[in-house]
Amino acid sequence: MTRRLLSLLSLTLCGLLLNGLLLYWKLSDPAGGIAGCGGGSGCADVLASRWSQVFGIPIPVLGLLVYVLLFAALLGDFKRLQGLCFAAIVGSAGWLIVVQALLLHHFCTWCMAVHGVGGLLALLGGIFSQWDARFRHGLQAGAAAALGLALAQLYGPEPVTHRIDTAWNAPKSQPSGVHAEGSGRKISFDEGRKIYDVSSLPRLGSVDALRVMVEYFDFQCPACRKMAGYLAALVAKHPTDLCVLLLPVPLNHACNPALPITEAGHPASCELAKIALAVWRVKPDAYPELHRAFLSDPPLDQAAAMALAEAKVPAVQLASALRDPWIDRVIQTDIADWVAISGGKKILPQLLISDRKALHGLPSGEADFIRVMERELGL
Repeated sequence: MTRRLLSLLSLTLCGLLLNGLLLYWKLSDPAGGIAGCGGGSGCADVLASRWSQVFGIPIPVLGLLVYVLLFAALLGDFKRLQGLCFAAIVGSAGWLIVVQALLLHHFCTWCMAVHGVGGLLALLGGIFSQWDARFRHGLQAGAAAALGLALAQLYGPEPVTHRIDTAWNAPKSQPSGVHAEGSGRKISFDEGRKIYDVSSLPRLGSVDALRVMVEYFDFQCPACRKMAGYLAALVAKHPTDLCVLLLPVPLNHACNPALPITEAGHPASCELAKIALAVWRVKPDAYPELHRAFLSDPPLDQAAAMALAEAKVPAVQLASALRDPWIDRVIQTDIADWVAISGGKKILPQLLISDRKALHGLPSGEADFIRVMERELGL
């Protein structure tokens, strides 16, 4: 066995092991098929996205297949198959890097390691190989396969990226806390263990709506930003039938003790949540428009958020509301609910649909979301 062949086989084995590791992570985590923001790493976000699979097949499965074929092709000196694998690996790696950079805005370190190994393997394979007709034909087939992957992900059926649970996994002693304060309309979830006062909490829609849902979200969460658009479209379609309570869960350890001290991926989340709740306390009518503005892309920083709030509410009243202990109580109650509802997976957005049903993560599109919610709510 030549040194060149040994180096290619070694890199192929590395690619096999890395793809196997990614597949294990994706399949071993029940939330791995759920798109969300909750405290996860870049790899968690990437592996939970719609781009981590094609036609329901996890991308690491395809990676394992190509690397197994390449290993056999190298040992058997099958030139056409070698060219196909080299082109498929480098073409797919290029596409998936574009996805992470431009579509997800998250990079998975281990995914990038796979792409790095694949790129080096394809480079050395191209240098070491004789570019005869068989090898060139293989390269063309591999390039077509990589292009097919990209087109299938762009234009093929979008995978379901959410899960509806029929139980909260919430402790039986969980208190309603500050959410039940007030003398307005009360709604309950989890067989009456969790009670909300509809009139006293930020909301989208009428307090008298036939159905009430509860969303736990973060203003700086990309998936929550998409969910906000889906919810707005659903409420607009059923304006007298649906109300959504909007409860912030900042994904930053500064005010969220459920996250590790190193978690600061949403730097202004705590401040935006407090400012939004302060505006709600002073001027509820101004809240819906402010809520939409705070879910902007790119996310607002604290100074921009304060400027928007002060355009709605006098600065003196806003400063006074920000000192209201009710705000911190709401946020901490939201965080406790989020931990209980998500079963420790810490995924956002979380949407309470009915008594013991909660939606975790983000559906694959607005039409999918509206269809599922209309079915679940009987709208």
